[in-house]
Amino acid sequence: MNSERYVRGKKIRDESFGKEGLERWEDLYKICPTHADAIHDYCFGTIWDRPNLDLKTREMIVMAAAAAQDLPHEVGLHVRGALNRGATKDELIEVILQCSPYIGFPKTNHALKAAQSIFDQWDEKKDDWKPLED
Repeated sequence: MNSERYVRGKKIRDESFGKEGLERWEDLYKICPTHADAIHDYCFGTIWDRPNLDLKTREMIVMAAAAAQDLPHEVGLHVRGALNRGATKDELIEVILQCSPYIGFPKTNHALKAAQSIFDQWDEKKDDWKPLED
């Protein structure tokens, strides 16, 4: 699949998640190419490519949604994406804290731990996590 939306979506995703994110996508592609292609085409190429919200804000919204579903791995992935989009550690912690009265402390505990894990590894892994260049 090489539609214009797919190409835009892949670029948006690559700029968020870097080389390690590409490896995760390739693993998913091996399991189910249709599903993986839909992520690029619809999720990133359609939804993420819309006007009115910048990509940093979109990363933080998805991070909050992942926290609400108690998905710490996804929280970490989008913490990385948000950092690549210019978010600060303090902003990301504040997003998770804002969720606490609405999703519960156990879920925000897990999200905060996931975020801290990314912060702790950032300097060591940033070459694998920085945006991919065209």
